[in-house]
Amino acid sequence: MAKTTSGEGKAQNLKKLHLFEDLSDEELAHAVQYMQERIFKKGEYLFFEEEGEPGIYILLDGLIKLLKETHDAKIVIVRLVYPGDIFGWIEWGKKVPKNTYTARAITDSRTLYISNKDFINLAIKHPAIAIKMTCEATAILLHAYDTLKSIAGGKVEERIARVLLEIADRIGKKHKDTIIIDAPLTRNDIAEMTGTTVETAIRVMSKWKKMGIINTDRGYIEILKRKELEKLAV
Repeated sequence: MAKTTSGEGKAQNLKKLHLFEDLSDEELAHAVQYMQERIFKKGEYLFFEEEGEPGIYILLDGLIKLLKETHDAKIVIVRLVYPGDIFGWIEWGKKVPKNTYTARAITDSRTLYISNKDFINLAIKHPAIAIKMTCEATAILLHAYDTLKSIAGGKVEERIARVLLEIADRIGKKHKDTIIIDAPLTRNDIAEMTGTTVETAIRVMSKWKKMGIINTDRGYIEILKRKELEKLAV
C-alpha cells in the first residue's frame, strides 16, 4: 500500500539510518525525490519469489521476513529484515533477473521504495548513494545464500541458538539481566529460519526453558542466560 510523505519527512527518516548518516542535507534532498513510502500490514506480502517488479526497499519501521522455497518444497526464512536494512533487486540493461525470495511483513512495516527506473536515474546523478544501496542489498542476498548453506549442516540446537542471538543483537531490548525479543516470532518462524520442523523447534526451546536459558511465558522470547546460549551456538 503506497502512501505519500513529504520530501522533508523522507529525508529525516533517511538521516536516522547508518547508510545515509554521512550524507549532506542537499544529497538527502536529491535522494528522496526518487522514493515513495509504502506501508504493509502484518502478514501482507511485499512481493513473491520470481515475481514482481524490480526495485529497492528500505525498511524504516517493522520487521520483514525473506522466504525461499527449497528444491524439496520446504519454506525457509533466509533472512529477517530489520529497520535500516535495504533489500530488493535491480534490472540492468536487457537482462531480466528474477527476485530470489518472497518478502512478507511479520509486523506492520513502513518502507521507502525506489522503482527500477528511478534507481537507475539516481545512480546516474548520484552514483555514490546508489553504490552504497547496491552494496547493502547485495549483502542481504549473500546472507540469504549463507543461511541456506548453514542449514545444510550443523546441529539443530546450534542453528536455533545462532538465530536467537542474531535477533537479540538486532532488536533485543536489555532489561536487567535478560534480553527481550519483543517480536511476534512463532515456533514455525524459528523452524523456517533453521531448516527444521516445528516439532523440533518446540522441543529444543522447551528444553532450554526448563534449563532456565530462555523464557516464553509472556508471549515473547526472553534470553535469560546469554552465555549459555552462546556456548550452544558454537
